[in-house]
Amino acid sequence: MRVFTDLNLHGDSPERARPEVGEWGPVAAWPTRKKRHARIIWIIAFVVIVTLAFVFGWYVYGIIMNPTTAQ
Repeated sequence: MRVFTDLNLHGDSPERARPEVGEWGPVAAWPTRKKRHARIIWIIAFVVIVTLAFVFGWYVYGIIMNPTTAQ
């Protein structure tokens, strides 16, 4: 079972149909490895941001609901 989809967008298309293809591949396009790393980094960043938002909300809720700190 594959975790990621195939990031080769050209497939078997002829070279004349590919815009700006250089000797070793597309010009100004990220290599597959860099796309895969960027995808993993964005997933990790999203999880960290959501976790921090939850912890901050829990902290604020604790401050609001604790009657001893209001005095």
